[in-house]
Amino acid sequence: MKIVITDKLGQVLYDGSPDLHGDGIIIGSASDCDIQINKIGIALAHIQIRYNTEGVLTLQDLQSPYGTIIDGVKLQPGFLSVIKPGSFLELCDDVFVSLQPEPDDIYMANGNGDNRLYPFFLSSNESFVRKTFANIRSKLPREYHQTITGAEGELVIRVKELAAVLEVAGALNNISSFPRLMDFVLEMAIAVTGAERAMVLLFNEELNRLETMAMSNFVPDELTIDMQAISVLVNKVYNTGEAMTGPAFKFRHIGSRKEDLLDDAGISSISVVPLMELGSTIGVLYVDTKHPNNIMSGHSEEMLKVFSSQLAVAITRIRMFHDATIDIVTGISNQNMFLRRLGEEFSRAQRHRKDISMILMDLDNFKGMNQTYGENACNKILKETGRVFKHTTRINDVVARIGADSFAMLLPETSFAGATVVANKLRNTLGKTIVRAGNNNIKVTGSFGVSASSASTVKPADLIKNAEKALKLAQKRGGNQIA
Repeated sequence: MKIVITDKLGQVLYDGSPDLHGDGIIIGSASDCDIQINKIGIALAHIQIRYNTEGVLTLQDLQSPYGTIIDGVKLQPGFLSVIKPGSFLELCDDVFVSLQPEPDDIYMANGNGDNRLYPFFLSSNESFVRKTFANIRSKLPREYHQTITGAEGELVIRVKELAAVLEVAGALNNISSFPRLMDFVLEMAIAVTGAERAMVLLFNEELNRLETMAMSNFVPDELTIDMQAISVLVNKVYNTGEAMTGPAFKFRHIGSRKEDLLDDAGISSISVVPLMELGSTIGVLYVDTKHPNNIMSGHSEEMLKVFSSQLAVAITRIRMFHDATIDIVTGISNQNMFLRRLGEEFSRAQRHRKDISMILMDLDNFKGMNQTYGENACNKILKETGRVFKHTTRINDVVARIGADSFAMLLPETSFAGATVVANKLRNTLGKTIVRAGNNNIKVTGSFGVSASSASTVKPADLIKNAEKALKLAQKRGGNQIA
């Protein structure tokens, strides 16, 4: 297998035909990786590519920050999947891998022809069971084949369910991104129930209603009638905390509606289970199908209940992490999260001998604006400042509010000159910002201090100290300055 790795400018970072048998190869930024790629977004050990013992080409995402995209489909961080020669991989925004078959390659394709990237054990265990039963059938008289095949089908279902539960339990403990969590749960719910579509709805306490957080396979043109058809069901499950599963005709005329909206939407079968956390319902997990021969059963409901209980815990955990690391006024990271990321990125920069820079900014005359315009107006100023900082970042930059009127930006792999360019962009954008509060148009400016790693910066605190010195100099110059 020939592996060609390029960046977004087309520069070739690697071109070779490594041995993918045995342990295969590991691609990452660490010096002991088989293929070392030093780019932003590449983890120390990013992915492993190898032929397994059955001759199937597999890829495992080891510790990527955001997952690996395989032919346009995302593989979640930490998961293993069957891939094919000719696949195109996106490891991050700037690193792409092309797997090019060679004449001597031998590849055993996944027999079911399913190109979807389910977690590996969900398909590999099924393959093992089917091969075992095929071997048993070959040794028994034909009159026993039908009975053996029936047992095979039942065992395949149970093995897939067990594998799915284990996959979900492991994944939900490791996924910290809310969008990735939603994508993963929807995919798994569809895989184990045989549903065609799935949706997660969570209760918004401020608006006092259920809101759709994520959905899979819903057609935009049909969404309005679909939501009208299922709204009574999902609200009933949320309010009662009791699941509802079965053919759609069981749920006709629920509530006060007179017409059968489920029939109008063409929905054949449904399963809706509540998301419960500490005795409280926080939302619902919904799956359905429009195929008339696919009827959701009580067994599908039990599987979804297992998923929903784990999902509710994961959602609560992510919310708690969010509350602990996000500034409530601006929506960007808070000081605790910034200091944590600073430690991580500084160590990484030192290890790989890369530049790292920091920008500190204080709003000019914020105390005076607070006295003149009041707290609500100043919160608007802080929100707008946070938006300016957030929209100026690259994917691996870190922005945070670290004080009453203080903001910070961490720029990995960026020199002092590069950080100064970013600071100038921030200053110019902020200087054009007008915040309207009542009848007042408030002009916003800030003072900026820039620092960068050097031989004298041996710890993260040195970077902060140098930026603080520069910030004080900018303030002495009258504000709206960069130093």
